[in-house]
Formats: sequence, structure tokens, C-alpha cells
Amino acid sequence: MLSFKIVTDKKQLSKPCKEVDVEEGIQLGEKMLAYLKENNKFAGIAANQIGINKRVCVINVTEPIILVNPKIISQFGKFQYKEGCLSFPGQYIITNRYANIMITADNHKEAIIFTAERNPLECACVQHEIDHLDGKTMFERGIK
Repeated sequence: MLSFKIVTDKKQLSKPCKEVDVEEGIQLGEKMLAYLKENNKFAGIAANQIGINKRVCVINVTEPIILVNPKIISQFGKFQYKEGCLSFPGQYIITNRYANIMITADNHKEAIIFTAERNPLECACVQHEIDHLDGKTMFERGIK
């Protein structure tokens, strides 16, 4: 059984992550996906949530996805979503998220599109995890 120490310190989570080479990112992503599968109540995790300052996150909603150095390149429309976070257990917040996003990642040849219409959890989750890599938490996306 894999176990990671989940980072709960907002200050530590507020630091943007450094880019990583694809091979190292995929290896880390595979370990992170294994952790998610063992803890199947979680939809995604970013490397900095386990204390690793690398731009890698994983999502496991409709299928397992590893994203190495992901970037949102297009976004439009809005929707509200009730989010929770591994780093802040038991806390939930209503966030404003983009309803349609297109991302690139160094380990994918083509851009990937996520839509709230198709799967709101997956669309919000990928944005949530990329936010972590950028040093942001769900609290910065909360509706005031």
C-alpha cells in the first residue's frame, strides 16, 4: 500500500511548482495514480500536495490521466461547483470554474478538452489540480 503525507499548510501550497522532464513526471504520476486507486474516494492529486515541487498532477474520474507540465490554453463559460480538497479535509467551498477548458501537457501529443457538460467533476478537478501546481487553492476560487 502506498502512502503519502498530504501537505495541509497553505503557505507551502502557495508556491508554484517547477517543470519536470516527461519521463520523471510519468513515473511520479504512476505512483500518484496508484495512490488514488487505493483511496478511490479521491478524484485527483497534485505533486505539491505530497510535498514534491514538480508540475505533475493526476486525475481519475472517467479514466486515469497523468498530466506532466499541464497548462490551460483556452477557457470559456462558467459554472459553480462544490469542491473539497485532500489538503483541507472536511472543508468544502462553492467555486467558480470554467465550463470548457483545453489543456496541453508535455506527455500528451494533442490538447485535451474537458467540459462541465460532459463531466462536471472531471472538469472542475483538472482545474483544481492545475491551480495547485500554480500555487493556488480552492479558496482563491471561492464565491464571495
